Amino acid sequence: MKNSDKNISRERLESLLAAMQGRRILVFGDVMIDCFVRGVVERISPEAPVPVVSVRRRDSLPGGAANVVRNLLALEALPEIVALVGDDHYGRLLRQELEESGCGTRGLVADAERETSVKTRVIAHRQQVVRFDRETILPFSTEIKAQLQQEIIKALDGVDGVIISDYGKGVVEKELFDLLVSETRRRNLFLALDPKVANYDIYHDVDLVTPNAAEAGQACGFVVNDESLLAAGAKIKERFRSRSVVITRGEEGMAIFPKKRPPLLLPTQAREVFDVTGAGDTVISVLTLAASMAGVTLEEAAQVANLAAGVVVGKTGTAAAGAREITAYYKRLQ
Repeated sequence: MKNSDKNISRERLESLLAAMQGRRILVFGDVMIDCFVRGVVERISPEAPVPVVSVRRRDSLPGGAANVVRNLLALEALPEIVALVGDDHYGRLLRQELEESGCGTRGLVADAERETSVKTRVIAHRQQVVRFDRETILPFSTEIKAQLQQEIIKALDGVDGVIISDYGKGVVEKELFDLLVSETRRRNLFLALDPKVANYDIYHDVDLVTPNAAEAGQACGFVVNDESLLAAGAKIKERFRSRSVVITRGEEGMAIFPKKRPPLLLPTQAREVFDVTGAGDTVISVLTLAASMAGVTLEEAAQVANLAAGVVVGKTGTAAAGAREITAYYKRLQ
């Protein structure tokens, strides 16, 4: 594979970012609350050989598929979300935070049998000390499934593209996935998938799939490295019947496999990496906004996504990148 030898111009970048404003994207998948407990470590506990974190601040942010929504909003798109929450404090908090941010929430279905997923990260001196999760991963009832199906059909009216954000919490299952595939094909809508290993057997017929290197390896059955990238891209396209593939490779950038064009490598645009939490959400948000527009190549979309990822990994916590930040970051790299 060869490196991309044509960098996106500043004028093209600004044009694409401006065109993203107002585009309507449906996000379907697993939502959660990301809690961050931040502090400093000044001593080791006398009770056990563990650090004692003196808490300075606590933050709660929409996470998982809801972080995809945050990234879309940061680019002034108009997202809708269909997802499942618990009928509990965190479910109501998530709904409130999304409403206040400007996202439509009629597609959030509350299930009294579930607990809203919450990931709590303890961070000291910009390093994650520990994470603990609260969640329910159980099949949902036929009544809840019917509600989700209805909300998907309603939300598809008037959108420009769809993102399936699978975090393996049980919301993305075969019947709902098949419904999204059939409806997006019927309506000629762009469909992107951020996959999770547990659901590989249900995926099919998407426009774009965005595994990281580890997920790509699990899909292919071999380690994905420089020597096996070409084979990995071809294997994933075949297995998921995906028109295109982007494999995110952390500090090594991205490998892009467009439809009917040669694959390319994009080196990372990250100058500093403080936290990779949610970087995949940023990538699929930007890729979908750009690639779903007429006349935009996957290479161009990936270059914009690469810049956006460079912005968010330089922040701590679940983050998003706005158009001004991406443009300013581009200028600093020149």
